[in-house]
Amino acid sequence: MSSNQNHLLAVINGVTLSASIPGVVLSVLLLATIAYLQWNPVSRPYVDRVSFRLLIYALVANVVFGSLMFADMKETTPGCSLVGFLGVASPLFALCMFCCVALNLTLVLVYGVNGKKMEKFYLLGAVFVCAACTIPMWVAGEFGWYAKNGACWLKDPTPAVQLHWLIGAYSVPTLLMSLVEVLSFVNMVVFMIRYEAHEDTAPADRSRFSDHRRLRIRDRRTCLKSPQASRRKISLDDHSIALYPLLSCFLSSTACILDVYSIMNPDLTDTNINLRTMNLCIYSFRPLLYVLLAGSDPSFIRALQSLRRKSFTQSPWNPSQTATTNSYKQALQLAPNCSSNSTGEETIPAENKERLPSKAEEESAEEELRSQTTSHQMVLALEEPGSIGHQCSFSTRRAVFFHVKR
Repeated sequence: MSSNQNHLLAVINGVTLSASIPGVVLSVLLLATIAYLQWNPVSRPYVDRVSFRLLIYALVANVVFGSLMFADMKETTPGCSLVGFLGVASPLFALCMFCCVALNLTLVLVYGVNGKKMEKFYLLGAVFVCAACTIPMWVAGEFGWYAKNGACWLKDPTPAVQLHWLIGAYSVPTLLMSLVEVLSFVNMVVFMIRYEAHEDTAPADRSRFSDHRRLRIRDRRTCLKSPQASRRKISLDDHSIALYPLLSCFLSSTACILDVYSIMNPDLTDTNINLRTMNLCIYSFRPLLYVLLAGSDPSFIRALQSLRRKSFTQSPWNPSQTATTNSYKQALQLAPNCSSNSTGEETIPAENKERLPSKAEEESAEEELRSQTTSHQMVLALEEPGSIGHQCSFSTRRAVFFHVKR
């Protein structure tokens, strides 16, 4: 064994231990936290989403792949072919999941497809692609000891045969899915830009009362079920999850190109050693990068915040809870009675119209209604069956909200 190969093996051992172990440990902790958030009924709605579940499947695949990186394997180790099979199948499955994330965002956001109905097709498609790409290689006996890198991977009795299997069964599917990720991301970005431009150029003189009726609190769930509202909700809440396919595209395509280059250039020159080391770093740091990105996901953060708000509202050291709710109810008692016209539509008394807030204040109040604890208590007071607030239009209740805040 030459000195260059000894140096390469030493670098491989150092990189895998320093990068894979932290990534696997953090991934396991994150998955355990997500499992608790899905079990808790308070935080479950925030993480009960198709894109987030696809992300979880990808994290599990990366945990499997990261665990293989620091396993002490040798040429005579039993199960080396199985380790090589998992070393190819697990990153390929993770890539399929991220590709499905990109497809799901595009189908739901742009075309209004039901993501939950498509979830089973995403999983079946990913399993089929992985099986079609890896099982033939395993049956042909192509997995084994790769002496150049000192790891269980595609064995290299004949570099030409090894290259053919790598390109046909791994590189081509990887590059195709990376292309799908890029096209889906571009399609989604173009749609969001057009949507925002359409919103900005909408008629400025449309009735504010119509907007209030469309956004009334007691019909919030019904409104969010419509395709337009669902797309709007996804465009605002899920746009950051598009970073996963972009990161997956960059890491997978780069590693794929370096794999092909390493087989085509087996000589261990300084340049080739540096490129092999770079390729190893991309593989080793993959679990760590994904877990850091998943830990900053808005859905995950909102789920944690919901638990904190729940514990705060139930705390005996929160004396403002009852007082705040009572203040809203008292304000409702002071609000003028609401009435309905002959068509059954709710009308706003003239004195209420005079103190309606501006559109910017309305949007700010709507955000506060959804985020703050006291605002949630106000919603409960407004929506209490039989109360005056339950009989009023959204405009009147919004005016009451501003009256209390002042």
